Amino acid sequence: MGNQTAGHEGNNQEADIGAVIRNGKEVLFQAFNWESHKHDWWRNLEKKVPDMAKSGFTSAWLPPPSNSFASEGYLPQNLYSLNSAYGSEYLLKALLHKMKQHRVRAMADIVINHRVGTTRGHGGMYNRYDGIPLSWDERAVTSCTGGLGNQSTGDNFHGVPNIDHSQHFVRKDITAWLQWLRYTIGFEDFRFDFARGYSAKYVKEYIEGAKPKFAVGEYWDSCNYNGSYLEYNQGILLAFLCLLCPRLIGGSYLIRFWT
Repeated sequence: MGNQTAGHEGNNQEADIGAVIRNGKEVLFQAFNWESHKHDWWRNLEKKVPDMAKSGFTSAWLPPPSNSFASEGYLPQNLYSLNSAYGSEYLLKALLHKMKQHRVRAMADIVINHRVGTTRGHGGMYNRYDGIPLSWDERAVTSCTGGLGNQSTGDNFHGVPNIDHSQHFVRKDITAWLQWLRYTIGFEDFRFDFARGYSAKYVKEYIEGAKPKFAVGEYWDSCNYNGSYLEYNQGILLAFLCLLCPRLIGGSYLIRFWT
């Protein structure tokens, strides 16, 4: 598939990315909840940007921007379509413009572990992506979730085709899409959904390719159960994997845990 990104090479020369982290004044705000899609969210949130800035937030985590089978955004299909339950592409761009004016960076929720297919393929499953951008065939889907690709390099997200990130053509297309979000649409930070679903080396490749100013990944330990009952004391339950630019920390990863 053709590269849909605008030229971004000049943007790679922007101010030192390391300064974003080294100033020690970063405050990330989760700017949505599970019900936000019911409330004309891009338009609603635009009105709140000045308050976010006054409150000291430097980055706002927004819900997944792409069109999705689930209104919350976590079952994407056409990644290049930014008309979602949260609002139109026009309203999203207006929100990002307002955030940039107030120096609050927009963090895109990147859902690339899995993708809903458009067409039945191998095994009668919807594991092809005909008729839309990133028109992959069954090789783009892991063999353990009904495709003709390789085994997954992480945990499976059940009930939907999981993307095979070991395929070069897949990584090339995803990198181009991330660059489009970064340099054409205007997102500055990334949050990688379900980061345990594919190898961290691929996340590193995507970060190096798109160069977000700051990036985190969703990663959690399994819940503790007593028989069929969820334990009250979960201990360390949730972890955010901070995948910073390699030039910042020599290519290593920083893990932060919350209890």
